[in-house]
Amino acid sequence: MSIGQRRSLLLPIIAYARAGALDHAWRLFQQAGLDRQDDDPRALSLKGRLLKDFALRSAGEERLRFYREAAAAYQHAAEIGQASYPLINAATLSMLAGNESKAGMLATLAIDRIKANPDEPETPYYHAATIAEALLLLRREPEARATLRDAIALAPRAWEDHASTLRQFALILGTQQASSEWLDALRPPRSLHFSGHMSFSAEATDDALLAQIAGMIAEENIGFGFGALAAGADIIIAEALLEAGAEVHAILPGGVEAFAARSVDPFGSAWRKRFDVVLERAEMIRPVRPLDSLPDEAVIDTAAIIAMGLAIRHAQGLESEAIQCLVVDPDQPHTALGASTTRAADAWNRAGMRQRLITASRQNILVDHHHAEPEEKAQRAFAMLAIGSREATGDALPSESELASLHEAVAGLHPAMPPFWSGKYLILTFQHPQDAMDAGAKLSREGWAVGGDFCVGLPIFDPFTGKQRLPAHSIAACCGACASSMDGGFQATEDLAATLILQSPGNCIAELVGEFAPANGEFPIPLFSLRPHL
Repeated sequence: MSIGQRRSLLLPIIAYARAGALDHAWRLFQQAGLDRQDDDPRALSLKGRLLKDFALRSAGEERLRFYREAAAAYQHAAEIGQASYPLINAATLSMLAGNESKAGMLATLAIDRIKANPDEPETPYYHAATIAEALLLLRREPEARATLRDAIALAPRAWEDHASTLRQFALILGTQQASSEWLDALRPPRSLHFSGHMSFSAEATDDALLAQIAGMIAEENIGFGFGALAAGADIIIAEALLEAGAEVHAILPGGVEAFAARSVDPFGSAWRKRFDVVLERAEMIRPVRPLDSLPDEAVIDTAAIIAMGLAIRHAQGLESEAIQCLVVDPDQPHTALGASTTRAADAWNRAGMRQRLITASRQNILVDHHHAEPEEKAQRAFAMLAIGSREATGDALPSESELASLHEAVAGLHPAMPPFWSGKYLILTFQHPQDAMDAGAKLSREGWAVGGDFCVGLPIFDPFTGKQRLPAHSIAACCGACASSMDGGFQATEDLAATLILQSPGNCIAELVGEFAPANGEFPIPLFSLRPHL
């Protein structure tokens, strides 16, 4: 097999690794004979990356062994390709494996190579950050600090690049048993979940409130805000974020028009104008299903859960911190904020996250609730799993023996409603997202393709089985996630990933792997691979 042919296999293997199917990616790597190749730096670098991933999910001597093997693969790639990327990885992995003398030798070589090849096709930030990493490996910490600060100054808004570097530095400092507190000053801006009461006049200006919000944004170094845009505190905070140069990520239950009809328009046209202006400047507008009907309490609560989870995930991805800011009435107890805001505050506190309260008295306002109240329904939020066949492809049906195996696999689980066969997937519905996470992890370990979702639904009674189940439109996203998964993979919508990040902090690793477009034409849904945190 030629080098060109081997390289054509690399991208799907990388895709499987990113999707969390590391074992499957390694099998493909071996089946292609790439584990035995020693003349292709790209294949060797991929080998190093896969072995590093194995190390990160292992512990003890096994982790050290994977680190050593990963370092060797990267070092060989560096010797063939003469690039600094595999070389610095080899140096850091040698340090993590406990071989500090080798790490120092490779780090020195990395510095020399970058200085000798200033035209290497890498960004100025990467070159400077790599030198900083090498200096840290050499225990020249003051120089590493200064060089990393210079690197960040070269690309001040390359937040994800900064976060990747900070993760590497934290691993190195931990291995060196050195303090990593100095990294805090270099972290990207914080992420904010915001909410608060709605009793503000759109025409009145509360200078004290605006000063408190602006002061909080500056003091906490907020760069990203996540929340709804209801009339009142939501819009006021969002405007302050934009004024400070921060990004606003609007999380809207029911979609733009349905949400506005419920939470903006009844408060007057002035609020609607401000809402539209914020939307035009928002970094992201994220509808929360179900769409195109007035969101009820269950949908609003679900949107708040997702917004909080997205704020935490965003902060984690940037090696930063997420906090919550609520605008509260000083004359009322915390529990009288409003049911939805109180539940959001309680969920944030249960996750152990920092919270900032800003006080502002309610104002006397007129609210036109005509046509703004949703139809009363017994909707509830559910976590759902779809399990796909390991044998059948396309529209083919699984064999009776495979269905029997699947029946046995789910026998010990305890869903909120009886499992049912959709015609292509087995659907499991859980009341608690962590139960869905545990079940999905178990089934994926057993080789099944699993998709997950978290959504509000209205159960229906199936007269043919005599049991309750969710209708087809409620399970569509869950089935779409399963269709995008692979045997042994567990992929879920962003909604389930965000919910787990909030409600089960530290118990789940969620990695973005792509998105899929629902058949009904709704907005593309981001997909994450899920796996338990060891």
